[in-house]
Amino acid sequence: MSESPQAKEAPQQPLSRRDRRAAAGDTGFRLNAVPFVIAGIVVVILTIGLLWWFLAREDAEEAAQWTWTEEPADGVHARDVPPEDWEAGWCLTGFSDEDSPANVISCERNYDVQVLLQREMEDDVTDGEYPGDDIVAGNANQWCHDEIELSADAVEAVDAELQIELWHPSESTWNNDDDRLVTCFLSRTDGERLTGDFLLDSDADADSEGTDLDVVEGDREDAESDEDTESDEDEEEDDDGESDED
Repeated sequence: MSESPQAKEAPQQPLSRRDRRAAAGDTGFRLNAVPFVIAGIVVVILTIGLLWWFLAREDAEEAAQWTWTEEPADGVHARDVPPEDWEAGWCLTGFSDEDSPANVISCERNYDVQVLLQREMEDDVTDGEYPGDDIVAGNANQWCHDEIELSADAVEAVDAELQIELWHPSESTWNNDDDRLVTCFLSRTDGERLTGDFLLDSDADADSEGTDLDVVEGDREDAESDEDTESDEDEEEDDDGESDED
């Protein structure tokens, strides 16, 4: 007996592309990398922009760290001038040491020290290697003692003892800090303040006589060594005191 047409199974419809992917376990989700690439490029651009901004700001701050006023009402020509920018003849106030910034004030007002000489030793030592303590100290002493002329009238007008403080590189600062700077200051031995210009002007003081002062020599390494020596001496005194008590 033959089957009726109604009893025959209907032919299956072909699966759609989506159904075939689902049957194969493919959900059809695809990760699009384009947004991530764009985000990475934006991050790089922002990072470069921020770095440039920080560097530009630091350069601007360094360039504008001090300005000069020719005729200031308070007598202060410039504030917080770093030591490498000091010039011979300048009178400094707010001076603490040869490595710290100070203010440049009119020499007619009260000030701490006057810069008598500021010179790089590299002009005379061209090989770049530390030439030795004798050569460094010898050149510095020659510059600060023989090449500086002080006005005898200005020195005699001060009722106090004056001295020239000399600072030059040590082997450590020469090699580690590229230090070549020799600086000579005029100061009072009692630490009090000065008034007046003591450098002999070759034009204005052509008929005046120069005078010499004792030069107190020091280098930047010795200054630290002196502090260590004083600490050691204090410790020895404390030890001696404890021994005496025992």
